[in-house]
Amino acid sequence: MLPDKSSFVTINGDSKSHISVQSLTEAKIAIKELKLKKKEYAFVKREISQQQKIIRAEYTDKVRQRGSKVRGGGTIARFARTFQTINRDADRSVLAQRLAPLEQQKNAVDGMINEIDQKILQIERYIIENS
Repeated sequence: MLPDKSSFVTINGDSKSHISVQSLTEAKIAIKELKLKKKEYAFVKREISQQQKIIRAEYTDKVRQRGSKVRGGGTIARFARTFQTINRDADRSVLAQRLAPLEQQKNAVDGMINEIDQKILQIERYIIENS
C-alpha cells in the first residue's frame, strides 16, 4: 500500500508504522486515520477467521460422514484399526497444515492491530501534553 501524501500515518507490510505530526490538529487527524486502519485490519482478521471456519466445517463434515472403527479383537480387526488410525491422524495433520498459514496471517494482523493501539495511545498522550 502506497502512503497517501496527505496522510500522517505510514504502515509498512512488516507490521511497522510511522507517524509524523507537527500540531494538535494533525495529531487528531492521525488518530482518525489509525482508527480507520484498525477497522480495516479487523475486517481482514474476520475474513481470515471465516476461511478457518470453512476449513473446519469441511473437516467436521468429513468426520461425520465416516464410519466407526472396525470392532473385534482379532488380528485382522486390529490391523484394520491401525490403518484407520493412521488415516484419521493424516486427516488431522492435513487440517493443521491448511490452518497454519491462516493462523500466521491472523497473528500478523493481531500484531498490527496492537501496534496501531500503541500509536493511538502515544498520540493521545501527545495531545494531552500539548493541550
